[in-house]
Amino acid sequence: MTNFSFVSGFKQNILEHYQKNERLFGWFFFLGGIVWDALTLRRIDNFLDNAILLAYLVILTFVVVSDILIKANLFHGKWEDKLKPWLTPITQFLLGALLSAIVIFYARSVAWASHLGFWALLVVSLVANEFLHRRFNSLTMMLIMLSGCSTFIFAWLFPVLAGSMSPWLFRLATVSGLTLSAGVLYLALRIGQAKIYSWGSVEIWSLGLLTILLNVGYEKDWIPPVPMSVTSGGVYQRADKVGETYELEYLSTSRFEFMSSYGKTFYYESGDTVSCFTSIFAPTDMNERIFHVWERYDAATGAWKATDRIGFTVSGGRDNGYRGLTRKSNVTIGPWRIVVETARGKILSRIPFVVVPKPDEDVRWIQKTR
Repeated sequence: MTNFSFVSGFKQNILEHYQKNERLFGWFFFLGGIVWDALTLRRIDNFLDNAILLAYLVILTFVVVSDILIKANLFHGKWEDKLKPWLTPITQFLLGALLSAIVIFYARSVAWASHLGFWALLVVSLVANEFLHRRFNSLTMMLIMLSGCSTFIFAWLFPVLAGSMSPWLFRLATVSGLTLSAGVLYLALRIGQAKIYSWGSVEIWSLGLLTILLNVGYEKDWIPPVPMSVTSGGVYQRADKVGETYELEYLSTSRFEFMSSYGKTFYYESGDTVSCFTSIFAPTDMNERIFHVWERYDAATGAWKATDRIGFTVSGGRDNGYRGLTRKSNVTIGPWRIVVETARGKILSRIPFVVVPKPDEDVRWIQKTR
């Protein structure tokens, strides 16, 4: 009896401290979710990582449903007293953990010129979870967050399970996320916590609009093609595979060029060949066709023009990515870039470089191994 009183008093003390310092505790739960992900997340195809994130989704769904039931006065007595004070901090922690995991995993697949807006939106959502948590506590916003988080997680989980990438798998992810939120909304409608008017409801229109935006974003290549990502890449004067290692070299006139992963200026003379090396991560058992699209900038039209599209098959599973090499000769002076893309044209990365005549001054060879 004494032990029970001690535990009950300790819990009450914690609750009082939380209510007095809600903002401080909010930061604690918010940062706790991010730090936890940073310390524990490993690979996007790791079974334990994905199991934990799915558990977070299940718990978050339970919390949202509990909040709806409490507001409808369907929880009475001790259950309501025990659950209600903790719904907000638990929701903050779960959303912080889910959103930070999504930010971390999607950042690895970001081609910044194409996906910066999407990634920035994820970061804004992550921060807004802390600063606007009272507004985020509305049913509409919670359904949007639940649908969005589940869609983004299923978007990499389904290809991992299938061992391939397909637009239909992303559409299945959006349908799954929509179904989860629609089920919660159906419950809210049944017990009078949401209303349908002649024109519909805010929740229905919001979820429908989110689903449309996600599919348009995927078709327009605004969303990174998870779970694949470029772990390293660059252009080199020389590139050869020696045993299990790639030996890469490029020329430089700068003493600080060694800090770069590749030479962004290619010093060219007649007969030279430009080599593009990339290391591309793919989940275990996934085999995908990847292409290096060589593009030259046409100053007359102000547009990039593709000159070559060279492909190879990536075999997944290697921690540092599958290493591939393509070559091109007879390049012209001026700006170039290599777009690394999937067979369906989803951009993984862009590798820019400039071709200039080889200078008369001494240049140094910089060596890299991968």
